[in-house]
Amino acid sequence: MQAKRAAARAVFLGFVPWIVYWGLSGAGPGRPAVLAALAAGIVLCARQAWRRSLRPVEATGTVFFAVHALVTLGLGGSFFETYDALLAPVALAAMAWGTLLVGTPFTLLYAREDWPREYWDSPLFGRINTLLTSLWAVVFTLNAGLGGLSVLRPASRLWLVGILPQVGIATGVALSIVLPRWYPRRWAAQEIAAREPYRWPPPAFGPHRPAEPASHDVVVVGAGIGGLTTGALLARRGLKVLVLEQHYLPGGFCTAWPRTVRRGAQRLRYVFDAGVHDVSGLGPRGPVRLLLRQLDLEPQLEWRRVGHEYVLPGLRVKVPHRAEDFVARLASRFPEEGAAIAGFFDQMETVYRDLYADTDLTGGVPSPPRTVDGMLGYPAAHPQAYRWMNVPFGTMLDTYFHDPRLKEFLSVLTGYLTDNPKALTVAAMAPIFGYYFDGGYYPAGGSQALANTLVDSIRAHGGEVRLRTAVRRIVVRDGRAVGVELVDGRIEGAEAVVSNADIHRTFLDLVGPQRLPWDFVRRLEGLEPSTSAFVVYLGVDYVPDIEPITMQGLEPPHLAIVVPSKVDPSLAPPGHSSITLLRLMPADMGAWDRQAPEYAARKRALGDALIASAERTLPGLRGHIVYRQDGSPATFARYAWTASGSIYGPAAGQWRPPLRSPVERLVLAGAGVFPGAGVEAVVISGTLAADALCPPGTLGRADAQSGPPSHETVAA
Repeated sequence: MQAKRAAARAVFLGFVPWIVYWGLSGAGPGRPAVLAALAAGIVLCARQAWRRSLRPVEATGTVFFAVHALVTLGLGGSFFETYDALLAPVALAAMAWGTLLVGTPFTLLYAREDWPREYWDSPLFGRINTLLTSLWAVVFTLNAGLGGLSVLRPASRLWLVGILPQVGIATGVALSIVLPRWYPRRWAAQEIAAREPYRWPPPAFGPHRPAEPASHDVVVVGAGIGGLTTGALLARRGLKVLVLEQHYLPGGFCTAWPRTVRRGAQRLRYVFDAGVHDVSGLGPRGPVRLLLRQLDLEPQLEWRRVGHEYVLPGLRVKVPHRAEDFVARLASRFPEEGAAIAGFFDQMETVYRDLYADTDLTGGVPSPPRTVDGMLGYPAAHPQAYRWMNVPFGTMLDTYFHDPRLKEFLSVLTGYLTDNPKALTVAAMAPIFGYYFDGGYYPAGGSQALANTLVDSIRAHGGEVRLRTAVRRIVVRDGRAVGVELVDGRIEGAEAVVSNADIHRTFLDLVGPQRLPWDFVRRLEGLEPSTSAFVVYLGVDYVPDIEPITMQGLEPPHLAIVVPSKVDPSLAPPGHSSITLLRLMPADMGAWDRQAPEYAARKRALGDALIASAERTLPGLRGHIVYRQDGSPATFARYAWTASGSIYGPAAGQWRPPLRSPVERLVLAGAGVFPGAGVEAVVISGTLAADALCPPGTLGRADAQSGPPSHETVAA
């Protein structure tokens, strides 16, 4: 607050020449007042010129009184003496409105001298100074009106020029002190409320439960990693949890399955992943690491570091495991950009660390501040994250680099989030660059190992996970979610429901738009789905000499060549490999109708094209294929039950619904809500969903016991 008061004092000091003039001129014109005001203005401007910070109020006053003195004292004119009461406030009003017009409110220049640098680019900082300058502009305009009246009514000059303008100035100074103290807190409160517009109370679990409890505390729809995270945390906290999944495997995109192939007398077994081959969030403050620690699951999973390789036109780079070695390698390839590369990675790592700095205070996940004081203190506590987080990633690249090949190279990992890199901010990309700083990992046994471990945790704490059990609708009574109806007509009652399903499916199919606010439905229907993908799974009879994840960008669209068996050789027979070829593509379901006569042939042809493209990096790949399976956007839509087969939820850069839905006690988890897609991201959303229903430390069911579940149901 001292900075805010100092800025107000600085503005007040800028008005000293005007106050001197109006005070000395009194009821009538006074030539000594002109000289005194000019002298005060010259002193202030000289002081500022010495500091190289000439400011508009002092400059305007000095110029005005210099012209006044020249006309009145030098030339003996009476124009200023006759109309000074009008001309002085008009000059100030023109100055104030002019600075608003050019986008640099004059109070901003004073505030910058007293506020820390990290606040300067804050939208709040600009908004406050726009309000303050607008306030002063109105005061000056009103004073100009008073001055005009004084010309018409000279007998009232003392009040119209000598007293009332001073009252206006004093009021402006007072508001300049009060407004910066009041408005930021109001703004922060509104921002927090906007993130959580539906502030219904959480269920009364534990000893305060209703007299007629539902059959479950919480039903989770969908066993993706987001839903399993929520279910595991709530079960651990003592709640009776039921997780329902329409697929025969839990995990969503984090699933893996074996395929056995006969080759002569041999039985060859390959394991393939649905889509997850590289998991972030396992650094010291990583959300995945902290989740496993909360659940006492760290020893149950073996994580192995995944190597990356990039193949671009005229450039092939294997990524070292240490970021500093990667920087050195890039600098050797782009010597003219060497210093910029080091600066860029230093800055990006600072942003990355800043974003995760408070995970020990926010339940193990990075999230926006949840209190007014936290919001207002964030820029000072996390200056680099705040400076860059909302800047487009492409703008950051342009700030540091000139070489388009280098920018393309550093944009390759945008495919982890979207097929539209222009939609990504630095905050969205910083966790992806965490692969360089803290590494990406793959669980031994395949991505299914993570999902299975979370399922085991739910069951170990009395919860239930049912597979091949589809939900027909979420039961809503009096605006509150009270359970779900299965496709066979059974009702599973609950105190709360968590949906890990696609958000379009959740609200438009399971809830129904008629039970939702019209503006929510309008925004939901306006959401564009993210990209989908085409994938080719290959079992091959050799081990290619590439890194487990190789990004091939010889021509757009880029191709990812993934060899998880190089990380875990048990996923393929000795001397063989499991390979996945993946290409992002628009989620156009109309072009991928599984019932269309040409569907199979078209899918086969595109699979052939991906294999041909991969042979630029893996010559002769076609001749080593033992097993092949192709998947189109229709495949993703079928197994993951996503709108249009999207793999990342809504497309990046759009509004996302809050985790507390407009239906009371219906909470969301997964790629459709903050912070988006990816294993690490949905772990964050799942943790936040669990905290919204039953925060850590909250007493769960009074009769909760850790131990094996009473029964387990897997539908045939």
